[in-house]
Amino acid sequence: MFVRLLTAVLVAGLLTGAAACGDDDEDPGKEDTPTAEREARDLTPQEIVESLSLSVVNIATTSPEGAGGGSGIVWEDSRHILTNAHVVLGAGSIKVIDPKDGREIAAQVVGLSPCDDVALLEVQRGNFEPAPIGDSDKLEPGEEVIALGYPATYTDQGSSKLVVTRGIVSKLKDSLDGKSDLIQTDAAINPGNSGGPLVNGRGEIIGINTLTFLGQQSQNYAIAINEAAFVAEKLATGKNITYIGARIRANYAGLAQELGIQLAYTDGLLITGIDTGSPADDAGLGYSDLIYYADDVWMESIGDFCDVLRSRKPGDTIRIDITRTYRDGSSEDLYAEVELE
Repeated sequence: MFVRLLTAVLVAGLLTGAAACGDDDEDPGKEDTPTAEREARDLTPQEIVESLSLSVVNIATTSPEGAGGGSGIVWEDSRHILTNAHVVLGAGSIKVIDPKDGREIAAQVVGLSPCDDVALLEVQRGNFEPAPIGDSDKLEPGEEVIALGYPATYTDQGSSKLVVTRGIVSKLKDSLDGKSDLIQTDAAINPGNSGGPLVNGRGEIIGINTLTFLGQQSQNYAIAINEAAFVAEKLATGKNITYIGARIRANYAGLAQELGIQLAYTDGLLITGIDTGSPADDAGLGYSDLIYYADDVWMESIGDFCDVLRSRKPGDTIRIDITRTYRDGSSEDLYAEVELE
């Protein structure tokens, strides 16, 4: 959860022309069947929402810090869910809500790649349908998209209803906070959208909503689906990538008050969750610790931290220097030796 990570789904485009009329004898290659007509135009947002109603799920999590969650995409065999790593990292319990009957179905983490912000979950069978996957390399700036997910709203704090927003592709192959091949869009996303799909006009998933840039209006990001699928294929083996078991976000003025905690400083990287039994847990790192160095490299961004992790291999030990703030306001500088998975 290396920044304020949120999800969004990119929306569909304008109707294109249906099959042109004409004499089949004059143009024998022309198709005028109803199927061809449907394939010749983009779907409406309403049609996209209906077609993906069993392919986008609400994820509910619990951790020592409280309840949380996000959204997810039904993947391939309907027994796997693709989502953001920050949605489930540090969670003691993960439930996927059946989109048809509202049942809570237990989910297990197959693998995590925090620096890519991708996670693969496994669930028991429910009323799920695999989402149609598009080709994010074929996207163009200005293309219309929609974002789908389960953000809490003013009238629906339980995130029980699928929410749809629409916008355009603003920029392609952007990089931010250690993640590359991001799609920038102005489709609105909010907390709870994280892990949900960005969708093109044909109703195909072309991105995973991951974050919004604080302080910038309509500057939202999704992980390109081609990159996410590449990472998911690796995670399907059951091995994590760039994983120590700590959920991290960039610190800033006002974050401590927002989270209801005390922090000694307003810089560094803040740990906001720890996986029980993970390398970070075993090394003694904890919630609200501020990271300043990783292997003697000063940490100014999540990207800096991910650069260090990616330069090491599984089994390597990384020294992480932290400042820990106690409830009485006092603080202490410490360090931990953490083994990378």
